[in-house]
Amino acid sequence: MRDVETPARRVLLWWLLPSGVVAVLAIGILWSLPRPQTLCPAIYPAPPECFTGGDPSGVIPFLVLIVLLYAALVTCALLVPAHRRGLVLGLLSGALGLVVLLGVATTLAAASPPMYS
Repeated sequence: MRDVETPARRVLLWWLLPSGVVAVLAIGILWSLPRPQTLCPAIYPAPPECFTGGDPSGVIPFLVLIVLLYAALVTCALLVPAHRRGLVLGLLSGALGLVVLLGVATTLAAASPPMYS
């Protein structure tokens, strides 16, 4: 027998699929953004930390938050009653978008050199 797709399952897909795509794209974008370089002395041979391409410690908290928010979104989509589901999923999706924007802004701000006049 073929499993019939219910309207409730279709509604859940309308929330989970775009949020999942946003989460995966955000993780890829955050990881590919330029990260601040460590200050490397001009000595030969250069220390090994000068070849890493930047310190990922500023990006990792945002990646963890994105994964946790998407996990909360999936959990709430399955457990919250239908009459409150739209509000809860909307708030979690907004929080996911806010974390993505803050992560991109923070990473880019940390990678840019200071502007002193």
